[in-house]
Amino acid sequence: MNLVFASGFLLPQRVGSIDYFNGVRALVEGKGHLPLFHVVPALGTSEDRAGSLAAATRTLFPAGPIHIIAHSMGGLDSRYLIAGNPDLAARIVSLTMLSTPNEGSPLADLLAGGRPGLLSFWRRGAYDAISAAVGSLGIDIGALADLRKDGAEAAPKVATTHPQIRYRSYAASGRADGRKTSLLLFPGYEYILGHPDGGPNDGAVAVASARYGEFKEIWPCDHLDMVGHDLDDPMLRPRKFDHLAEYDKIITMLQAEHPGT
Repeated sequence: MNLVFASGFLLPQRVGSIDYFNGVRALVEGKGHLPLFHVVPALGTSEDRAGSLAAATRTLFPAGPIHIIAHSMGGLDSRYLIAGNPDLAARIVSLTMLSTPNEGSPLADLLAGGRPGLLSFWRRGAYDAISAAVGSLGIDIGALADLRKDGAEAAPKVATTHPQIRYRSYAASGRADGRKTSLLLFPGYEYILGHPDGGPNDGAVAVASARYGEFKEIWPCDHLDMVGHDLDDPMLRPRKFDHLAEYDKIITMLQAEHPGT
């Protein structure tokens, strides 16, 4: 199968020897599939990131069916890719989204809106804690516009305009034991948990926001555990959650449904 992996907003596709989708390349190639792990502009808009991803997809996969597996903002990028590239959309068989904020993230609304006023003591404290965590990752708060509620809801409604593609979504609701997320993501987890547009979440995206197309499962992990990184570990090694086993299930499912791809 031709598999495109679309990365999210928090980290580039590769940092030194660390891959965004930790260990997934070896898994995919070991099963005989051809993957694309393209480096999109880490702080770009979804439209810009989609354009970059589309160009790389045409280069590596000039013909044949394509499956996309996208994490976080990568799912929004993929929706823009489908809407803006009819040649590729005609060949895309499926889009699988992992914790994509299809209805936005309250964190983006909070951070992109600036520090709340004096009357919002709790929100101001949450803003300070979350912005400090985000800043420690080198992320430009101003680049969060596409992840706000209004930005995400403006993304192309490809499930309606391109119904021939099969859309699936997965969410995460936090770790099954101990603290629900890594220390850096925990202020975001608490904020989203108590937000009217939030509820159960993985430290970045609410379960309700991650739903799109055919909703499959809720994984017991945090947002970056989904791609094999524990932010509490200095080497970002995977925690207890076996993300590779879950990716293997997805790839096996796609191959069983589309053996010729």
